Amino acid sequence: MQPRRYAIGYGIAALVLFLTEVVIGTWLNDWHFVRAYLGDVLVIPLIYCLIRIFTNKLPRTMPLIVFGIGVIAEISQYCKLYAILGFEKHSLPAIILGTGFSWWDMVCYAAGAVLICLVEWLIFSHIGKRNETA
Repeated sequence: MQPRRYAIGYGIAALVLFLTEVVIGTWLNDWHFVRAYLGDVLVIPLIYCLIRIFTNKLPRTMPLIVFGIGVIAEISQYCKLYAILGFEKHSLPAIILGTGFSWWDMVCYAAGAVLICLVEWLIFSHIGKRNETA
């Protein structure tokens, strides 16, 4: 089981990812690739880190579950959930829910899930090797 001390690391990672998302969303409008794709890749690790702050026990399939959350959000955008709920397109709730469906967003969410797996593998395989040499 993962010690609770990792919650601080996940909290810091979530904060860094959130601030990165804010920078991308507010100041990088002219950088289409970054705004359109990198933000969508990073939102999946952000959600994952937020979940990891509060729990030690997660299934190994958690990156897939978080990817599924992204897909559900994208489907809600396809169905224009913000309009069904009565929100204006540029209102804060509509921005949070999202207003534009894209298949590429789902590809980015998948890349975010793969990124989670890679980073977790790198971190925890390194910790395991360090503990073996101690």
